Amino acid sequence: MNRKLLAVRADIAEKLVEIAKKKNVTLFSLVSEALEQMVKAEARGENLKKIVENHLALTAAREAGFTLIPESLWVALVEKARGEEGSMAAVWREAGEWLGHYFKTVEPEASPVSLAERLIRGILWSLSEFSISTGKDGSLTVKCVGFRCPKSYTRLLSSFIQGLMDALGYKIKSGEIARGIILMKFEK
Repeated sequence: MNRKLLAVRADIAEKLVEIAKKKNVTLFSLVSEALEQMVKAEARGENLKKIVENHLALTAAREAGFTLIPESLWVALVEKARGEEGSMAAVWREAGEWLGHYFKTVEPEASPVSLAERLIRGILWSLSEFSISTGKDGSLTVKCVGFRCPKSYTRLLSSFIQGLMDALGYKIKSGEIARGIILMKFEK
């Protein structure tokens, strides 16, 4: 087996040595496995950093009590509960608030913008497009597009986002909601 020498920062090398000792493997095999996984990710057009962030978001969501179900079942349940939209909106808002507080506790060093972005991108897969931008006045604009989202789900999703942002210290300033489209502006 051919080998090549790669340079790495000393602090990272020391951490890798510790991990290898804990796992009772050689440093060579640990680094080779890590780099092999990175090569696989890149071959699929994936970014290792995003893969790790998605994994952390999914793990945190699972720990927070989230359950994965097929989108078609989810939409059917939301449509069935459409007559109770007011009470459902309150429940969704409360879930967003709880999740925002949970992540602020778990990751106190993260900025509200990065928390909101990672959370929404990581767990709300029904969105085709998502962006969060900061205005000159410190306001945040959240844009979501979900081509497959019925209006009832879009409204509930906006309640969830409003609760999340409220927990992160932002109040709604304005909002527009149409089937599959959410545009909300928040201020501190």
